[in-house]
Amino acid sequence: MSDKSTKMEDKKIAKDTGKKVFSKKDSSKKKASPVKSVGKFIREYRSEIKKISWPSVKDTTRNAAITLAAIAVVGVFIWVLDFGLSEIRDLALENIPKWAAAAKADDVTSPSDMEVSLSDIAE
Repeated sequence: MSDKSTKMEDKKIAKDTGKKVFSKKDSSKKKASPVKSVGKFIREYRSEIKKISWPSVKDTTRNAAITLAAIAVVGVFIWVLDFGLSEIRDLALENIPKWAAAAKADDVTSPSDMEVSLSDIAE
């Protein structure tokens, strides 16, 4: 097949499918200069900024109040949970010497073990 027939077939396929066929010449196009690219970016940026829908002062105030209320509720919940868990911990730590003494007294088998156990508890 010749180069011309291949190009004609590519054009026919592109026409039938609606897809663009790239040739070697298409890929050798020069890129836009950096200055033009920056200018295009700034123009597109400005047009996108104009499309933004900014909230009103009333909406912003309401949303801020809702956020602060949610923070307060979560803060109180965490404080109550922390207070309750520390109280449980304190109660458990206060009773540990009693549990330890009872456990050591149960493990005593001879009088000499009992003396050591009692001295350990006294400390």
